[in-house]
Amino acid sequence: MPTGGAGESIVQALSAFAAMTEACGARWVVGGSAGLALRGARLAAAPRDLDIYADAASIPALHDRVAGWTVDEPAWDESGRYRSLLSHYRYGSVTIELVGDFEIRAPGSIYRTEVDAFLYAHGDDWTPIDGGRPIRLMPLGHELIFNLLRERRDRALEAARLIREARGSHLIALRQLVAGQSLSDGIKSELSYLTAAEPKEGARDGR
Repeated sequence: MPTGGAGESIVQALSAFAAMTEACGARWVVGGSAGLALRGARLAAAPRDLDIYADAASIPALHDRVAGWTVDEPAWDESGRYRSLLSHYRYGSVTIELVGDFEIRAPGSIYRTEVDAFLYAHGDDWTPIDGGRPIRLMPLGHELIFNLLRERRDRALEAARLIREARGSHLIALRQLVAGQSLSDGIKSELSYLTAAEPKEGARDGR
C-alpha cells in the first residue's frame, strides 16, 4: 500500500475510516499534513494525525459510523481565527479530527470549506494498492489558501510547488476557489505569484 510520506499508521487509520463510513452517504475529504503527504509533499515531519473535512450536515452520519472510536462528541469550536464543528476519534495510535464547516479568518479574508458544493468534486483520488476504494484528497488550491491564511509558509510553498508541477485542473480549481471566497488583495496577489513561476523565496517576505 503506497503511503507517500504519510506513514503506515496514518494510512491504516484512513483506510479503516473509509471502510466504516463507505455506505453512510456523506462526502468527506482528507486535508492537512496527511493529505499533502499522500500527494508526495516534502514535509519537515511525518503527519501525526488525520484531518477529515466534511459539511456540518454530514457530521452526524460520519460520527455514528465511527462512534466506537470516539474521544469526544461533535461540538462547535471557536478558537482564535478558526471555527468548526469539531470532534475527535482514536484509531490505534492515530488521532482523527473530523471537521465540519471549517472557517478561518485572517485580516481582510474569510475562508470557508464547502465539501459537497465544491471541494469533493475538485479533489483528487488516492487509491490504496490493496484494492480499497479511492479516497478523496482536498484540492491543492485549498491547501495553498489555508496555509497562507494561517501563516504556514512552508506548507504553502509545498502546495504551490505541487500545483506548478501539475497545473491544469489544479489552477482552474484554485481560480474558482478565489472567486467564491472572500480573500484580501494581498492573499490573491500571493496566490498568483506562487503559482505563476518558481518563487524566489525572500523577494516577497523580507527574508
